Amino acid sequence: MRYEGSLVTSLAELRAIEEQRIATERAAIIDAEAARVRERELAARRAREAEEARVIAEREAELAQVRERERAERCARMHVEAAEAAERARHQAALEEQRLAQELELRRAEVAKKRPTWMLAVTGLAIIAALGLGWYAIERQTEAAAAAEAQHLAEADKAKAVAVAEDAQRQMDQMQGQLAVLDGKVARALDDILEADTAAARAEAKAKLLRLRQEEADLRARKKKLEDDAAARKRKEGVHFSDKCLNNAVC
Repeated sequence: MRYEGSLVTSLAELRAIEEQRIATERAAIIDAEAARVRERELAARRAREAEEARVIAEREAELAQVRERERAERCARMHVEAAEAAERARHQAALEEQRLAQELELRRAEVAKKRPTWMLAVTGLAIIAALGLGWYAIERQTEAAAAAEAQHLAEADKAKAVAVAEDAQRQMDQMQGQLAVLDGKVARALDDILEADTAAARAEAKAKLLRLRQEEADLRARKKKLEDDAAARKRKEGVHFSDKCLNNAVC
């Protein structure tokens, strides 16, 4: 009887060992399948992200080309307008100079009949002064046109920088919202792992958690790059003070 009891105990232990082995092999198969699923999903996600990045890069390149073309057209238009304004100013000055010379010539002829010779010298000096003032007016008009063109170019560059900064800020805000959504998904994935009642459910929940963690890390890396680029642009632009700050003694 004692021998039979030992035999039954040994058979039960062998059965338990066999069942444990079968369970271990099944868990290994499930884990391997989950790993293959994760790899396929990761590859698909990377391909999708690469495609999205390519589309975004193409769109940004197209926008940059459009902005550059608009800037070139605006610069050319302002250059033409400045040249036309300078030409009009020169033409107007030439007309004024011609009219003034005619009037002075007539006046000099009249004065020559009535006044002494020294008055002729005074009249000549007046003519020379008028001519100098005319050329001075032309130069001032040309300088004003050049200053206006430089101001337009500076405003265009500033508008471009503002547009780039606003687009970067919009992307960072969008990524921040995506990170908040991912945080909620990660929390739910952790709850799913704790609530899973089977090994397969736990493996699936773990795979989902790993995928979400990787997606969160990639998103944070992209957001960090945008923040670094924005900081680099600010350092490149330098420190600027507004007129209000410059007029403030404390500032």
